[in-house]
Formats: sequence, C-alpha cells, structure tokens
Amino acid sequence: MSSLRAVGFDLDGTLFDHRGSATAAADGFLAEFGVVPADHARELWFAAEEHEFERWRAGDIGFQQQRRNRVTTVFGALGLDIPDTSEGLDRLFDRYLAAYRTAWRLFPDSGDVLRRLRLRGVGIGILTNGTQEQQREKLERTGLVDLVDAVCVSEEIGVQKPDSRAFDIFAERLGAAADACHFIGDNPDHDVAGARDAGMSASLIERYRPGAPGLLEIVEGAVGWL
Repeated sequence: MSSLRAVGFDLDGTLFDHRGSATAAADGFLAEFGVVPADHARELWFAAEEHEFERWRAGDIGFQQQRRNRVTTVFGALGLDIPDTSEGLDRLFDRYLAAYRTAWRLFPDSGDVLRRLRLRGVGIGILTNGTQEQQREKLERTGLVDLVDAVCVSEEIGVQKPDSRAFDIFAERLGAAADACHFIGDNPDHDVAGARDAGMSASLIERYRPGAPGLLEIVEGAVGWL
C-alpha cells in the first residue's frame, strides 16, 4: 500500500474504551439504587443504549430523548421507580453521565499506535457518529486531540456513517483521496462497509473478542511498515 497517505479511525470501541468506561459508570450508577453489579443489569443497560442510539441515528428521536428512553427502559426492567417528568429523567441520566466521564479511558495501545503513525508522516483522523460536544470532550480529556490531524463528528458534518458522504468529507479534511485512505473501526456496517463504499480500504477491529488482533497488528497488516 505504497500509495497510502492517511489512516482513519472510529472512536468508540476502536480507540476509546466505551464499553469499559460505560460498564464502570453503569455499575456505580445503578448501585445507588440498590442494584448489585451483575451481567444481567449490564446487558439491560447496553441493549437499551444500542437500541435507542440507533433510533437517534436514524432520526426517529432526539438525542436527549434517547437518553430518557434508556433510563425508562432499564429502570422499568429492574423494577425501579421511574420519574414521571422529562426533567426527572434528565437528572437521572446526568448522574450516570458524570460517572461515565470519570471513567473515560483509551484502550492501552491507542496512543502508541497513533504516535507510530505520526512518526511515519501518515495523516491521522477520527470519524465518529455522535454529538459534537461529547465526542470532542472525549478527545480533549484523553489527549487524542493532540495525536490526530482531522476530526469529523456526525453532528458537526451533518451526515453519519455508513453514509459515504461522511467518509468523503473525512478524506477531504485529511487532504487525501479516498483510495489513499485506510479506515479502521469496530462496526462492520458503519465503519468497514461504509468506508469501502466510499472507495477506502478498511479493517474491522474486535476489541472485546478474546484473542482478536490488536490495533497495532491490524495497522501493520494494512500499512505494512510500523
């Protein structure tokens, strides 16, 4: 891949350990209401998160509403009292969100791999679905913002993965043609298929599957010279 000029990354589940951060936050948050940390409660939390986030991504509901729905779904399934106002639901989610921010962390290899790419003079970027405020805050708080050349957040660019237009904008901001970019993400549809539809090469990373290749191995396989 001698023509490669840039490598792009998804954020959550690729460079940023969202599941680890959210698990720690959900355990602590739900424990405030007498829920003992256990797989059942965690599964409920993440199922609600995935379902409601996809409804927001599809434009069916607003971003704040998907948060309220997550609290309503999980609290209902666990037999906890559910606030009867939007304000009450917002206050509950804010308590979870504070714990989530405290638990934010990168995967241990993320910074090292980006630094290796930077030493090679390769353009580095992040393309992520989400809100501008939260995703930018993650980058600032974890130090990723200092290791990349371009950041595209779906709310800011007005289009989401897997839409090829998101990848087109991303490549333009990196100053590279699509076929000179390689994209790495944890979602086979949003990241891998989306990037390939836009003319990029792409790799899937499976952070939470035991024995799966790590980020360095995947990047070396794509780039070949780290």
